[in-house]
Amino acid sequence: MIKGSAKKWWRDRFVTLMVIPERTREVHKVVVPFFLLKLGIIFVSLASVFFLIIGFDYIHVLGRMAENKQLKGENFKLRQEIQLIRNKVETMENTIERVRNYAKKLQILTGQGDKGNTELPFGPVENEDVERVPAEKGRRSSLTLPIEPDSQLPPPKDNTLSSRVERLQNVSLSTETGLSRLQVYMLAQSAIMAATPSLLPIAGWISSPFGYRRHPLDGAFRLHAGIDLAAEPGTPVRAPADGMVLFSGYKEGYGKCVVLDHGYSIRTLFAHNSKLFVNQGVRVRRGETLSEVGSTGMSTGPHLHYEVRKNGVPVNPAAFFSRARF
Repeated sequence: MIKGSAKKWWRDRFVTLMVIPERTREVHKVVVPFFLLKLGIIFVSLASVFFLIIGFDYIHVLGRMAENKQLKGENFKLRQEIQLIRNKVETMENTIERVRNYAKKLQILTGQGDKGNTELPFGPVENEDVERVPAEKGRRSSLTLPIEPDSQLPPPKDNTLSSRVERLQNVSLSTETGLSRLQVYMLAQSAIMAATPSLLPIAGWISSPFGYRRHPLDGAFRLHAGIDLAAEPGTPVRAPADGMVLFSGYKEGYGKCVVLDHGYSIRTLFAHNSKLFVNQGVRVRRGETLSEVGSTGMSTGPHLHYEVRKNGVPVNPAAFFSRARF
C-alpha cells in the first residue's frame, strides 16, 4: 500500500517554473509534471552525449579528409616521378645500346674480332705479359684481347620498372668491364706502337740495302745486317721509337755508335756517327736527337749504318718504315 502510494506521489507531483521579465515584472508560471522534467533531463543528457560523439567523429573525419587530400597529392607526385623515371630508364637503355654499338665498332677497328694471338709489326706475340720486356731477357710479350660484347641487349624478364632497372645494372656492369678491357688493350697497343721503330732516323736515301753483299773494304761476301743511309756530315740522327740507351760509345767496326732497347725484344743500332748526345741508361722518346752523321769506324764515307734486331737476330729495317718523316 505504501509502495503504490509512493509511485502515485511521483506521478502526481508537479514543478512550477516562474518567469519574471525585468521590464514588465509580470509573473509567468509554467507548471510541469515532475516526470516530464525528469524525461527532459534524460533526453538533454542523451542528446548532449550524442552531439558530442558526432562532433568528435566529425573532427576525425575532417582529419582523415585532410590526410587523404595530402596522400592524393603525394600519390600524384609519385606517379609523375615514376613516369619520369620510366622515361629516363628508356633513355638509359638507348644510350647503353649506342655505347655497346660503339664498343663493337671499336673492336672491329682494333681487329679484335679474330680470336687467338695478335700480330705485331715484328711478328706474333705468344705469352700474356703486357709489360715491356728488355731484349736481353729473351722474353716475348703479348696482349689478351677483351671479351667481345653481345650484339644486343638481353631481353628483360618482364616490363616492370624494377626488372628494367635490374637489367640496366647488369648490362652497364658488363659494358663497363668490356670497355675497361678495351682501354687496357688500346693502351698496350699504344705502348707497342710507341716502341716500334717505324720512322727513319734521318731523312736520307738508302745507299746500301739489307742483305748479303760484298763488303766495300775487304771484298768478303757476307750479310749486311742493316741499311746505310747517305747524308751530309752533321745530320742529326733521331730515335725512331721510344727506348732506353743500352750503349753509347766507340765499338770496333761501327765507330761511334748508339744502341737502343725498345722493349719487346727489339733493339736498334746507329753506327759511324761523328758525335754522340746520349749516355747509357737514359730513356729517349721518339724523335729525340741521338747523334750526328759521320764516318767513324769501318766507313768509306759519311753515312748512317742503321740496324734493327729482334731477339738478337738482324731483320730488315725497311719492314718497319712508314711514310712519316721527322
